[in-house]
Amino acid sequence: MFSIIKNKTDLSDFYNNIPPNAVIALDNHPISYYVLDCLAEQERHVSVVTFSTDIMQYVCQNTFSNIIFAPGKVDSSLHIITGDTMVESFKTLQIDVYFCAASYIDEQGSLYQEHSQIGALQKTLIQQARHSFVVNYPDFIESNQRYIHIGYVN
Repeated sequence: MFSIIKNKTDLSDFYNNIPPNAVIALDNHPISYYVLDCLAEQERHVSVVTFSTDIMQYVCQNTFSNIIFAPGKVDSSLHIITGDTMVESFKTLQIDVYFCAASYIDEQGSLYQEHSQIGALQKTLIQQARHSFVVNYPDFIESNQRYIHIGYVN
């Protein structure tokens, strides 16, 4: 399953309609924290999937949500958990919504990540999600030779 990545304009309507007990995936971005706060304010219980140690910490301290953990290796410099076991674990999940922070976009709407480990995780989360949203404004690139392709914007 490959999800369609939507624009930020659809985001506010969408997160207000996230059903209880949904499985959501979040990258480390201010909008992710906002979504978590909105869900907590509405007392809407969800399960959170993330590779960001910062998001994990925030969920543990501030929300009604569960965290779905996957085994991996902590990269403290990037504040993430990575590894092939993370990718394989993410492939088994049925994710309702993924809030993705991409590094780059090209003229055709292809999204890219500069870190290969993060790119592998993001690509898997996009593939496993029914809906995906780009939560940032990725930098424009003309050449994608050094970057990991993670998905497309429609």
